Amino acid sequence: MGKILAVAGSLTLGVLAIGCSTSQTVVNHPSGSSSGVAHTGDTLTLQNPSGRHFDITLTQVVDPAQGVGKTKPKSGKRFVAAIFKLSNSQGAGFTVNSNLDADVVGSNGQVYLPNHASLTQCEKDAVQFQMASGQSPTTCVAFQLKSSISVSKVQFYPAAGSANDYGEWLVP
Repeated sequence: MGKILAVAGSLTLGVLAIGCSTSQTVVNHPSGSSSGVAHTGDTLTLQNPSGRHFDITLTQVVDPAQGVGKTKPKSGKRFVAAIFKLSNSQGAGFTVNSNLDADVVGSNGQVYLPNHASLTQCEKDAVQFQMASGQSPTTCVAFQLKSSISVSKVQFYPAAGSANDYGEWLVP
């Protein structure tokens, strides 16, 4: 009995240590607001790993999105596009790769990573680019979800999660 309690206690401490190991903070309040959570259309101010702040707006979630040409989702699935507008008002530029930085959380609680599909909603937008000071580019990320799952959140992790914070918007 003592061994079982010791093992259970060790597992609990291990789980607590793992849960406390991250130093990322969710930014889910619109810029200029200290209350309320962000929704589609709200602007968040995030910080990249170099400490540079930038604004990012989830401008639209297109659900369902359309594939370009013969690009079709797998059977029982659909495409979803998350469209972001970024704004760099600080001095130096930095690189953005939204296919590494964005994900969606489904109504089932599962995190979905980008699909890299070519979508009509994303044709004009770059996915990986250098964002110089004063630029406000748009980027669009493709996802593929089961038809029965809805998008509940969209998340953006600067520099593929190596920054100290990340943005989160509730959908709708």
